[in-house]
Amino acid sequence: MIMMVLQNKFRNIWIRLQRYFKVHRLTSGVFFLSAWVLYAWVKRTHPSFSSPNFLFVFVFIIGSLLVKEYLYRRQPFRQNRLFWVVDLLDVVAVSLVYYLGFLPVNNLLVLYFFLIFLSVREYIPGETLYLTILSLCGFALNAVLLWSNYRFLGTTFISATAFHRFSVSATVIGLVLAGIFTFFYARSDRRLAHHLQRMLDEKEVVLKETYLTQTSLEEKYAFSYTLTLIQQFLLEEMDETKLLTRITDIIQGVLGSYSCAIFTQEQNNSYRLSTFSGKELPASLIEIVKAEDSLVAQTIKSQTIHNEEAISPAEQDFWQQHGITSIITVPLSTKNNNLGVIMAISTQKFSFNREQQEQLMIIANQVSLALENTLLHKETQLMAWHDSLTGLYNRNYLDIFLSVLKDNNEKQIGCMIFDLDLFKIVNDTYGHITGDVVLQEFATIMSKYTAPGRIAVRYGGEEFLMLGLNYQVEDLFALAEEIRKELSAFIFRTKEGEEFSLTVSCGIAVSSGENTTFKQVFAQADAALYRAKNSGRNKVIIYGLT
Repeated sequence: MIMMVLQNKFRNIWIRLQRYFKVHRLTSGVFFLSAWVLYAWVKRTHPSFSSPNFLFVFVFIIGSLLVKEYLYRRQPFRQNRLFWVVDLLDVVAVSLVYYLGFLPVNNLLVLYFFLIFLSVREYIPGETLYLTILSLCGFALNAVLLWSNYRFLGTTFISATAFHRFSVSATVIGLVLAGIFTFFYARSDRRLAHHLQRMLDEKEVVLKETYLTQTSLEEKYAFSYTLTLIQQFLLEEMDETKLLTRITDIIQGVLGSYSCAIFTQEQNNSYRLSTFSGKELPASLIEIVKAEDSLVAQTIKSQTIHNEEAISPAEQDFWQQHGITSIITVPLSTKNNNLGVIMAISTQKFSFNREQQEQLMIIANQVSLALENTLLHKETQLMAWHDSLTGLYNRNYLDIFLSVLKDNNEKQIGCMIFDLDLFKIVNDTYGHITGDVVLQEFATIMSKYTAPGRIAVRYGGEEFLMLGLNYQVEDLFALAEEIRKELSAFIFRTKEGEEFSLTVSCGIAVSSGENTTFKQVFAQADAALYRAKNSGRNKVIIYGLT
């Protein structure tokens, strides 16, 4: 709004400048024409008359017009301070025209009245008063310089006709009265102009304050809208990596920083660079962050915001080498957990003001809650997909795994079913606590043999599955044999110091074609396991082989 007002004001000033320049062109033209007519009249009546003053007056009028053109076209904003130069040039031009041809007082006053009339619509307050005073001074100067033969003039004035005496006297009195009336008019007009200027200044101040207030409200509204988007995104996104990546992008946009990064705290109190946005961070930053006096470490320890003023000498040298001058770190924490730190950096000094720091704290609080919810979701997901006793995948995850493979016929699936031999006797003899230890130890053995495309599942009780994708049956057999041998060689000890060992039986089956379902493969592996159990246990049998 204020910009539009200023633009309109500038446009109006420019229009006035162009109009006044045209008026001054007209003034210079009138003076030049007067000098030319006067010179031509004298030349006609006195052919032998030659005056170098005419050339001087001509050059002066042309020169004054060039000065006006320079001021109006090249230095329009200096015109407020140099208006008196233009008016002085006009008065001097009138005096020179008068001096050139000994004009009668009547003709001289006509030119002065012409000047005063042109200044009534003032360019700045007080110009009319100034020009009137100049005209009176110019008239007096002309009278002193050119009427030196005052006795002759006085005799001529007395002997002149009554009409001539009246016209001269009226002209002089009229000029004086014009000066007096113009003085009072200009004074009241100047007061009015000053009053209007003061009102305009006050209005500009109000408009400026309104503009600043509106800008501040727009910035706050934009931040509120951004915060709403963040909250909506935090509620919808449960993946930690995607969550933090999106947040760093938003923070960088809000702060306008060079780069933004989020460090998360691990269980061993170390820091991990989870994500960043903007310019790529130096690879050695992690080593700097690990220092006890680093900004990240200070922020996590104190749980307060820090900037480059708290930076250590070593870290300061590191950032200066990469052209970074402004740094801010904000903790990510809740009542129960210290989750990490947000770091924003910039190549400009004092880049992050107090308002931006407050905005970053608000965002950090929202991100902390969302990050904690993400971690809880991850823990809940782990609990839903993993067996609480052994840590292996459970049947819930098995169903998800199989649903993913359901429409992929290119994957050949191999199934190994393990069943601990005589596990009921272990529970009855040594107790269920010892039985749980046996299950955990066997799960540990199976975990060692997992790999991409090969998962271990606790199916239920003492039954375990291992599924392999695109494995040959011979490879699965060798794998099952290693697991069987490792368990049979393991010595278990009870709290009372008793030792015992345990064996396991295994049945293996592999899908034979595109139409083979997992239920069919599982049933075949279960049949092979049944054969292993009935043929003495502690064996690995492949379905379909004797």
